[in-house]
Amino acid sequence: MGFQLRRLYSSPIFSGTLGLIFAGLLVSLICACFKTVYIEATTWFMIVYLFMLAFALLVTICTNTLHKYRLALLAMISIGLSLNVGHIGYYINASVGVLQAMSAGLIFVEITLFFWVLILGSGPGTYLADLCDTGADGMGNTLPMANVSKARTSYRQTMNMATNAAAGASTITDYYSSELNQSVMSGKPRDSITGVYKARALYAYDANPDDPNEVSIAKDEVMLVIDDSGKWWQVKKDDGSVGIAPSNYITRILS
Repeated sequence: MGFQLRRLYSSPIFSGTLGLIFAGLLVSLICACFKTVYIEATTWFMIVYLFMLAFALLVTICTNTLHKYRLALLAMISIGLSLNVGHIGYYINASVGVLQAMSAGLIFVEITLFFWVLILGSGPGTYLADLCDTGADGMGNTLPMANVSKARTSYRQTMNMATNAAAGASTITDYYSSELNQSVMSGKPRDSITGVYKARALYAYDANPDDPNEVSIAKDEVMLVIDDSGKWWQVKKDDGSVGIAPSNYITRILS
């Protein structure tokens, strides 16, 4: 999982918001350098802190690790918002035009950081989560979000296949063994027959009660992935239930 800038510019929302943060900070820094005599010591600390925060967001996006550091980034952004709003109020009322321009740059940073709170705090299936269109495809970022409508279409298309393939298999072990035996007899790799493989839940997920197609999964629960096309995967649990769950919550078990 290397550093790839394409993960940033492939998402207009992330590239746009980070661009505004860096632009606002550069304006503020340049204005502060012109009128250093008016600048408080805490202002320099705040500017450096916000630059570090912006670089942290950039690195986690480009390394596809945003979901791993989501809570830490939220805490850092909360601190940045608190520091920034106090300095905006202090410099915006200054009689010096350069300080007012610096305050304008900080306002852009404040608004953008608030938007990032909404991004990092949005759960799967929310409007903002779907708008950001993040997923585990290596191009976007990895907040647990998905395109529900596309997944439901895929789910309906594969339901009959899943039902027939799962007939007579009461547990995951039975089902997995059945597919393995078929592959051995046919001389084909197991995945070329149905694409079924074992997977483990990275996080717990509670199914939407308004959507009968979804299934709840527990952290570290082992299940079968029947269809992994799309951002919601069709899975079969050990109790026999079949449904869809967010792909970002699931990882394949390598045999």
